[in-house]
Order: sequence, then C-alpha cells, then structure tokens
Amino acid sequence: MTLHSRMLQRRLPLLFLSFLLMAGPMVSFNSQAEGLSNQLPDIGKVGARVLSPREEQQIGQEFMRSVRSGLNLLDDRPTTAYLQGLADRLASSLDEEHQPITVFWVNDPSINAFAGPGGFIGVHTGLLLSAQTEAELASVVAHEIAHVTQRHLVRSFQANQRMSLPTMGALIAALVLGASSPQIGEAVLATTLATSAQQQLTHSRSNEQEADNIGLEMLFNAQYNPTAMVAFFETLQNKQRLVESAAPEFMRTHPLTLSRIADARNRAEQYPPSPANDPTYFQLMQARTAILTHTTPPEFATNTRNNLTTRQYLAALQAVEREQFNEARGILEALTKKNNHLVLFQYTAAQIELADNQPQKAHDLLKQTLAVFPGNLSVIELYVETLLRLEQAQEAKDLLSATLRKHPDQFYLYQPYAKAAAMLGQKSEAYRALAERQTAMGNLYQAVDYLRQALETPGLDTNDRLSMQARQDMLKQQIREHEEATAHEQEDQSDSHSPH
Repeated sequence: MTLHSRMLQRRLPLLFLSFLLMAGPMVSFNSQAEGLSNQLPDIGKVGARVLSPREEQQIGQEFMRSVRSGLNLLDDRPTTAYLQGLADRLASSLDEEHQPITVFWVNDPSINAFAGPGGFIGVHTGLLLSAQTEAELASVVAHEIAHVTQRHLVRSFQANQRMSLPTMGALIAALVLGASSPQIGEAVLATTLATSAQQQLTHSRSNEQEADNIGLEMLFNAQYNPTAMVAFFETLQNKQRLVESAAPEFMRTHPLTLSRIADARNRAEQYPPSPANDPTYFQLMQARTAILTHTTPPEFATNTRNNLTTRQYLAALQAVEREQFNEARGILEALTKKNNHLVLFQYTAAQIELADNQPQKAHDLLKQTLAVFPGNLSVIELYVETLLRLEQAQEAKDLLSATLRKHPDQFYLYQPYAKAAAMLGQKSEAYRALAERQTAMGNLYQAVDYLRQALETPGLDTNDRLSMQARQDMLKQQIREHEEATAHEQEDQSDSHSPH
C-alpha cells in the first residue's frame, strides 16, 4: 500500500461524503449536432482554468500508485505494447492537443474499462477476450480517451478546493478499486438522492454521449468502422438480457440506454464505410491473453475457429503449458517462416527456449530479432533476461542504461538493472536503481530506505554520494508535503463537523 493510500484508508468515508456534499454540479453543455460538420464542445478547457495539466498529472500519478497496489494488472510486454499502439493510433487521429495517453491491462474477466486522471486508462482482459473485432475493442478505448480529453472525471472532483492533489488521486483510485464499504454506498446513495440525483444522472448521460460522439470520430479517423461501437453496445445489452441480475461491469460505470444506442447508430451510419482491418494480430493477442489469464469465454472460441494462424499460435502456447517444448518449437518455427514480419512469433520462440532452460538458444534468437527490430522494448527486456541467465551482466547493464536514457518512463527496467549491478558487485548502483523503481511505483518510504542503504555503501564516489543525497532529500520533502496535506485535511474535516 502506498504512502497516501495508507493515510487515506481510514478517512475515506468522511472524505467521500464530504465531497458529495460540497461538490457543485458539473458544467453542462449543448451537444446537439447538425450532421458531421458540427463542432463538438471542448468542455475540457473549462476544467483547465481550475486544474493545470501538471496538477492533473500529479493526481494521475497518485491514482496509478494506488491502482498498481490494489488491482491485479497483467504484466506482459507484447499485449501491453499492442494496447498502447492501438490507443496511440486512436489518439493521434485527434486534431486537438491532449495529454499523453497511457493504457494498461487489468487481469479481470469482466467486461469493463475506465479512464483515470492524468491520461491513464485501464482495460479489463475480459473486454479483449469478449470483443468480436479489434474495432469493437478500439471503440471502448476511443470512448475512454474521449473521457480523458474532455477531462470529465477530474472536473467532477475539482469542486472540492480543500482536497489536496494526492488525496484526490487516491480517492479516485479508491472508488475505482471499490474500496468503499456497503454502508458508505448506502450513505452516498441517500446523499445523492437528497440533493441532485436527476441533475447528476443527466450530466452523466451527457458525458457518455459526448464520449460516444468523439469516440466515433476517432474510430473513423483511425480507419476503424464506427458501427463497431454500436455492435459492442448491442452485445452488452444482450448479455444483460440473458442474465438480468448481472449486467456487464461496463454498463454499471457507463450508463447505457436505448436512446444512447440509437443516437450512436444514427451518427455511425453517417460515416462512409471504413476499410476492413486484418483480424490476425488482434486474435493473436486474444490467444496470448487467454493463456496468460486462464480464461476462454465462448466469444473467444468463436473468434479463433476460422483463423489457422491464431489456432496454431494458441496450440503452441498450450504446448508450453504442458511443457511439450519440442511440439511448441515446431509450431513456432512454421509460424515464423510464414510471418517473419511479426516479432511476436520470434519473441515467443525465445520464451520457449527460456522455459526449457535453454538461455543460449534464446540469446541467439533474440540477438537476431534485435538486429531486425532494434529498439523493441519487449525484445530488449527478454534479451536482458537471457544475458543475466548467462551471467553476462555488463552487457545487460550497458543495454539497460542506453534504453533507460531513451525511455526513462519504463520503470520496470530498473529491476533487471539492479540485478545486473548487483552481479557486478556495484551495490550502491543496485540500491539506487531499486529506489528509482519504488519511486515510480509510489513507495516513497521504501525508496528513501534503498537510498539510505546506497549511501552506506563503503567507498562511494563523492559525486555519486552528493547526487543520491539530493535525491533522498527530495523524496523526504515529498513525504513531508504529503503528511502536511493530510494533517490540514484532517483539521478541515474536524472543523466542518464540529458543532457551531
């Protein structure tokens, strides 16, 4: 649990009820359209006058720290790279400037997705496995990107001026994680009904309609079929009809009505037809995710039935699960020969060698792959793993240093970097790398402790000591600021509830 999540946990009921009582109505807007030439309202600019992009990013960082500690995220490089590529394709089709979009998989079989502050979007693996086409998956991601660009979530929280940025991020995460108890839920419902339930519901529907409209535009501009959004809505509605008491999670967080579906259909039909996308890579990602999550919904089985490449890849992964490595090798060799442009097959072939305790074979495969796909982060990470298995720590460390200089946000690479440094006897550098990883994860206390251990390493270079001391001082200052903000919030809450 992160610093601020710990502080927030015992105060969540009070903070949440206080927020509902003090939050004003969300900004309304007119989303009436006249054909496709209408200008969709950019209401995100209203929020920008209250929360700057930098402040929103701070909220997003705290949100993600809580999400990482509270949700089961799927840690798989190829599938994450696929999702990020899809999101980048959609976001790049927007004319307006927007904050960077970062997507991640939540290992959960339910059909859901959510947009957090700071451009972070979570997608449940159940959504990928239940989607019939990549365009359906893209329609949900586009919808969530629209929530981000219009800053719907943050604007609904910004009315509480007394809430600190870290607390706001942690509170939003707590709501996403379902941290509140049934008693809090009942109190929230009662408070909402007693104040402005109809107004809040209307604005919620307005936000959903706006996200749909912008999402449809993104789909078309990114060369996806906009009608995929309607198809996905209808799938959700059919699921609700089949099991009336168990509506898909997406419908609980994104109100779905007949008028909303009809409006989306009317707008989608105004766009000219889009070219069909090759479904192969989408289905390969479904196959990989099904094995990683041990989940095979009926929609996935239907999807893969008619695609030989996907069936073969799935068979190879299943063979690895049974430790039938020669069978898996044979399948991957055939797939690679037919599809040498797909780095996924070469990556998986190397994974098979590592699973069979053949790191040298994996090393040779990945070295060839990097020559063709230089800079591929998934391949680099796996190649580093083979180097460490072969005790080639210096080469691994050099490669990681170069990669982290280009991609400092890829904090997961600090873990193998620390291992390589430790293998080379560079203890202070190993501790410093672990500190950077913990900082990115939001575990500031642990980061400070790792830096303490680094500073206690004998024979530390003077420049390194000064640099690490400055880093430690900065982290301690962040901790003090968090603690002071928490103390002020507790005082405010105490004052607001004391008798006058």
